Amino acid sequence: MKKFLTIIKAFWQRALTYRFTVIAYRIGEMGEIVVLILMWTAIYGTQEVIKGFTLPEMITYILAGNLFHVMVRNFLSTVVAGDIKEGQLSMFLIKPMSYFSYILAREIGRISLATILSVISQFIVISFFLNVFIWNFDSVYLLVIFIMLVLAFVTELLLSYLVGLIAFWTDEVDGLYRTIERVEKFFSGGYFPLSILPAGFVNASFLLPFAYSFYVPAQLYLKKIDLATGLKGILVQLAWIVLLYGLVRVVWERGLRKYEGIGI
Repeated sequence: MKKFLTIIKAFWQRALTYRFTVIAYRIGEMGEIVVLILMWTAIYGTQEVIKGFTLPEMITYILAGNLFHVMVRNFLSTVVAGDIKEGQLSMFLIKPMSYFSYILAREIGRISLATILSVISQFIVISFFLNVFIWNFDSVYLLVIFIMLVLAFVTELLLSYLVGLIAFWTDEVDGLYRTIERVEKFFSGGYFPLSILPAGFVNASFLLPFAYSFYVPAQLYLKKIDLATGLKGILVQLAWIVLLYGLVRVVWERGLRKYEGIGI
């Protein structure tokens, strides 16, 4: 645990050396959300309801969903791929600390500061829309949302780690990661609520892990999804975590044999 915390502290200090980049990225995030809200405000015009959403509900969906999303995202794939391509993985094969434990601590240290700042920036944006933002203080719903976000974080971590491991076989994973990132944003409801789409598509999205990082928790927050559906979603998330963990183990072992086989 001491080594784990030391690594996290080291990457906090490293992140602070790039303060301008961190701040500039947060400003970009805030600007993107404001533009999205302004776009939906223009779409509504004189209409009161679109696909079951009032304008305050749509604005709350965007603000709450983005807040949830920044809490669970990570950029692990590029880090793992870089370590494999640059040969830095080799030193972990002879150390007592496993590579996964190290990379987990490093990623938490790397993204924790950015995540805290992102959460703060999200609340700053929310503060400009307090007159239309819908508050939910139902402790049961908030507990289910919290559990869902914790599982979404684990799912995102394993998925990103899995994508990074593909670097055992190819030098380029950025393209694949960007493709998955866009597919994930679409299926998570990051562009618009999935309920706008046909019911069959929405039901299919509930079987994938992506919707549980944005759409489902945001819908739970608005109480447009009942608790029973939320609990079923948690079971789906647990199933995906088991599946992804199994895939990570298989890909790691096969990739490691290839890695060692080429004498790195």
